[in-house]
Parts: sequence; structure tokens; C-alpha cells
Amino acid sequence: MNKNFYINADVGEGMGDDSGLMPLIQACNVACGGHAGNSFEMQKTIALAQKYNVRIGAHPSYPDTKNFGRRTLNLSKQRLYNSLKAQISSLLDPLKKGNLHHIKPHGALYHDCNSNKDVAEIVLEVAKSLCPDAVIFTSPNSILSEMAQKKGFTVWKEAFIDRAYEDDGRLVSRSHEGAVLNKTERLYRRLENVTEKGGVFSIHNNWIPLKAKTLCVHGDHPGAAQNLKMILDLYQNKYT
Repeated sequence: MNKNFYINADVGEGMGDDSGLMPLIQACNVACGGHAGNSFEMQKTIALAQKYNVRIGAHPSYPDTKNFGRRTLNLSKQRLYNSLKAQISSLLDPLKKGNLHHIKPHGALYHDCNSNKDVAEIVLEVAKSLCPDAVIFTSPNSILSEMAQKKGFTVWKEAFIDRAYEDDGRLVSRSHEGAVLNKTERLYRRLENVTEKGGVFSIHNNWIPLKAKTLCVHGDHPGAAQNLKMILDLYQNKYT
């Protein structure tokens, strides 16, 4: 059993219950304008995270508010680099560099970093130029994880509490039924499986070994804070 895990949540997106999530998590991923978020939301979210001593991370994405950053954009390397640098800089300005704990790509950018070396390289180039000590949050077997470790970054491998997995370890597309887990029992079983058994069951009920240091919940999912509190209470009561 591993009880030394860190819950992270996507916040600062102008939706969801950030104030309800913050007391329950150890790290937050702050939207910085690519898919959602703005200067006001960033400052508000930083203050809330600092109130609860939550580690603050940047959550950059493809510059695509229309699709909430959930579609791959065919951008030139320079344009993507400039966009990610502007996004992360917009969070560093009010935060100050020394206080940024991590970088976690959002949406399609996150998934593209799993297999696209060029995209992962751009993310790491921006990180190196702005915040070389930042931890990289990414999938366990991603290209980004491999490249980041080779470049000397600390990597926190991640599992998702509230998303279904394909048999090959990819997340099920949100366009498919069952892609999002929202029932307390299923969320709790996912938490147990990752922390105690080191893996998850796929949407087809096949076992996938998955070692993770941090577990993500999506702040924009309905009832995210309430559901997280319920499963953490159940988990705590199991060992007290």
C-alpha cells in the first residue's frame, strides 16, 4: 500500500469549485490562458492555493479556448514555443519563479507529449528557459517523461482518478460513453487500485500496471470537490 501520494487538480479555469478542492489537494495546475484562465483568475487561484499551502503548477495548452485545448493544433514549432512561453510567463509574473512547483500540459498537448517527440521537446525547452527547477507532471510511459529525465528534470508520473483508460494505457476519448468517472464507488475503487495495487482496470476490465506519484482530478467535472472529499474520507476511515 502507498499512502504517500499527492492529489493534483486542474483549476483557475473560471468554472468548477476551486475553493472546495483546494483544502483537499496537495498540488494544483493553474490554467494560464491557452485553453482557459486570465490574469484575474490566476491571481485569485494563486491566493487560494497559498492559503492552503498547495503546490502551484502551470497548466499550459494549445492556444485554443474555443475547444478548451482538447484538440491538437498543427502549429509551427516557433509558434507553439512562443505560445507556451507566454502562457507560463503570465503565471510566473504574479507568482515569482521560485514558487512554481511544476508544469503539467493540458488536454491535447498533454496527450501529444505522450508520443510526439517534437512537441515534448518544445515543452521542455520552454521549461528550461523559464523555470528549470520545475517538476514535470506527465503520464508514466510518455515520451515527455523519458526526455525530461534525460534532461535532468524531476518527473512526477501521474494517474487519473476520474478518467477511464484504454487497454494500452491511453485515456478513453471524451467523445466515448464512460470516459469520465463520476460515481463515488468507481472513483474510490480507482483510488484504491492505484495506491494499493499499483494499477488500474481499463474500460474493458483489463488490468494495467501503473505506478504513479500524483493522482489527478479535473476541477471542471460536475461535483469534483464533493466527490473527492467523499472518497478521501472513505480512504482515511479505512486506515483509522
